[in-house]
Amino acid sequence: MPEIGSSENGNWKTIIYAAGAALGAAMGLAAAHLYTRNAEETSQEGPLAPIGTGDAFKIGMALLALLRQVAALGSKHEEIER
Repeated sequence: MPEIGSSENGNWKTIIYAAGAALGAAMGLAAAHLYTRNAEETSQEGPLAPIGTGDAFKIGMALLALLRQVAALGSKHEEIER
């Protein structure tokens, strides 16, 4: 069985992009579901309060940290092969 990065399996990038897109869409859908469910349970009738700048900043920093961890996975793969 060829490894992911080998030349025998030329479409490995496409597979990883598709898996990443599917996982990202699933995580986004789950996040939206959790947000709306919590908003329905805790809010009264009327429009939702906007998301604050501080909360948006915290979420953005958490996403950047996650992306850095995912990016580090690729470099760990190269260190193992050496």
